[in-house]
Amino acid sequence: MSVFKRKSKYGETREYHYKFMQGGKWFYGVCEGCTTERSALAYEKKIKETAKTASEQKSVKALIDNFADQLTGGSAVPLADALELYLKKPKKRMPGAKQLAQKISYWGDFTAWMAQSHPEVVNLRDVRRSHAEEYIALLRTSGSFQYVESQRRRMEETKCSSGKAVEFVPQGLSPATINVRHKTVKAVFAWLAADAGIIENPFDIQFLDNQYESREAFTPEELRLIGAHLDDDPFVKPIFLIGICTGLSEGDICNLRWEEIRNGWIVRKRRKTGAALDIPILPPLAAFLAEHRPIENSEFVLPEHAVMYASNPTGVTYRVKQFLERLGIKTSRKAEGRSRSVSSKDVHSLRHTFAYLAGEYRIPLPIVQSVLGHMSPEMTKHYQAHADREAKEKYLTRLPDFLNAAPQQLPPPEEPERQELNELLARLPLDEIRRILAQVRSTLPDKPVE
Repeated sequence: MSVFKRKSKYGETREYHYKFMQGGKWFYGVCEGCTTERSALAYEKKIKETAKTASEQKSVKALIDNFADQLTGGSAVPLADALELYLKKPKKRMPGAKQLAQKISYWGDFTAWMAQSHPEVVNLRDVRRSHAEEYIALLRTSGSFQYVESQRRRMEETKCSSGKAVEFVPQGLSPATINVRHKTVKAVFAWLAADAGIIENPFDIQFLDNQYESREAFTPEELRLIGAHLDDDPFVKPIFLIGICTGLSEGDICNLRWEEIRNGWIVRKRRKTGAALDIPILPPLAAFLAEHRPIENSEFVLPEHAVMYASNPTGVTYRVKQFLERLGIKTSRKAEGRSRSVSSKDVHSLRHTFAYLAGEYRIPLPIVQSVLGHMSPEMTKHYQAHADREAKEKYLTRLPDFLNAAPQQLPPPEEPERQELNELLARLPLDEIRRILAQVRSTLPDKPVE
């Protein structure tokens, strides 16, 4: 009989026990709550069905894993080893120190969360879409896992030391930050798909709409105010000077090298996208470079900034924001639907200001795009057009020196209708031109309108 009462020196036990073999494995235990043999048999039947289902599920999983291995040629890759393997993969561009640190941090946050929330998942291919969605939801509502845990530990320590309860109010990350973390984790799964036997990337889900992250351009009044006080801050001055004259990003400004300045041009690749940039050096920037080059021995145009950006990139932004706040220029704003304020004016605003001024002075969009190396949907719906050096030099010299010099006299705006008419007239026979000319003369007044 498969259910029974155990015998002891005092007689039989009150409870019933079960014992059976399923799939080559023995199962045994107490039939909880069973006082009769009939109820014990029913209890054992349920246990057998559960064991059979679990055994079948394991068999199906093993079959699926084997199929994935055969299909991809991969094998199980532990989550703990995934990042190291991912970083060894040959890629188009090597990540810089800042990007590498971010990848390590972001992947570490995800694996730490998995270890606590789903400890049964140890291999890369066992991560499911539900796990990915759960993790993204955490970033959106509370912030990174490691940040949340550190805040909770600090709250508990404060309570133990002072006896006072401290409330922790979770705050989600910005859409842009969530998307960067999302892309980082997704990339690890994508690059290791064949190695780990992954058929479907669990993080192949839609990114958040980054609708709150747009910076604001500096107004003409703010530019004049900034220009009047740049000499008050030697650290901030070259950032604004280079940024407003070139449209370079904060990272590109801080890491600009002397070898990238060639015959009146800045020739480099944008750090973020790798886009090739050829930017003519405008007179205000040329004067600054001429003044600083003889006394600088570093490979960087701004060696102090390069060191700070490598070790503490947020420190550069902090210094710039401090300068702006001293002038009464607000650097953040409250965004709808966000618990945190978002940055509205900082170093990145110089790129927006560059684009704004270029539009004000009628520099064609393809020229602006080729200088900024910018291809976001906000600036264009098509791939950027290539502008030659002569065109860039011609148009960029129209920009004013916002540090006090007046802009050059602008030519009158082109009238497309007149241009089209001139092109059509050039193709008409002479007799037809004379007929049109006579007709036009008859409609014009004898004297020009004053």
